Amino acid sequence: MKDTTLEWFGATTFRLRIRGVTIFLDTWLDRPSVLPVYLAVDQVTDADYIFISHAHFDHLPGADRIAINTGATVIANGEAINCLRQAGVPEEQLLPVSGGERIPLFTREIRDKAKGNVALRAPGPPGGPVFPVHELAALSVEVWPSLHCLMPSGHPEIIDTGTVYTGAATPFTCTLDITLGMKHGLLRLGELMPVEKQSEGQRAFVEYVSDRKRNVFSHCDGGQLMYNFLVEGKALLWSAHLGGYEGILKDLKPKPDVAILGIAGRANLNGKPFDGSAAEFAVQEIQWLESPSQVIWCLHDESCIPPYRIDTLAATAAVEKETESKVLHLTHAEVYRLDL
Repeated sequence: MKDTTLEWFGATTFRLRIRGVTIFLDTWLDRPSVLPVYLAVDQVTDADYIFISHAHFDHLPGADRIAINTGATVIANGEAINCLRQAGVPEEQLLPVSGGERIPLFTREIRDKAKGNVALRAPGPPGGPVFPVHELAALSVEVWPSLHCLMPSGHPEIIDTGTVYTGAATPFTCTLDITLGMKHGLLRLGELMPVEKQSEGQRAFVEYVSDRKRNVFSHCDGGQLMYNFLVEGKALLWSAHLGGYEGILKDLKPKPDVAILGIAGRANLNGKPFDGSAAEFAVQEIQWLESPSQVIWCLHDESCIPPYRIDTLAATAAVEKETESKVLHLTHAEVYRLDL
């Protein structure tokens, strides 16, 4: 049996190799010019599945090119799928989900055999994609609705996970503010701010988001998703933003042994701003998940626009003090073996 390995390429993008299956979690590999690139999209020659957390500029870009180049199946929300369809990804490689789906995952060898052997195929509608029978799955995944984080007022340059936020600008503060702010603010930065007043990072960001052919994304997240990967009685949860629904997190089964969790921004609980710090939310989230043995932060490293980074010290200290979980700190592009 091959080892299960995980590599982190910045923000929320990971490569998971498990049971002979190569999986990308988000695909933000080619990034604005001021940020380091740890693995270029054109260097990816092998991928079986791509899972997308949501359709924003720092999550979805690259998925179209990787899918076209490798034949990988993309599992994502409808907004992301529509973006990829328009970018030329073949329909048979696109699986739109919205939460509540349970999907068997297969090695490339098994998928190829099923294409040539009717006896190995699961029943399906005429003309639909070919799936092997579920008994041949290497692992499976369960898809759950989740929530994008909210932004603290003032867009601080550095967010400390120990900073406590309370109250809200209005009774209706929610992720719609993120959508409208993205469309009419952030993505119009080049129009709204004279170039001579832009920082080097802002100029790189403007250049990046202006190339919508190469960098495929949407101002609308399309519905944040989290994914629980199941293999032989163990589970790995990937939830790329600091948000979620209490009921789902509490009731999630099986509970994860490893949890990859977003730690940026102001926490979003049940669609409303969480009163407290990111560290306090992380503790609550991890307690609801019944203390995975390992927790891995994401979306906390260098950015080209504010917040430029997230200070995770308070979150790590709180989690290791108040739960049984231990935080595993990843170095970019290093290969880590997981007990899965």
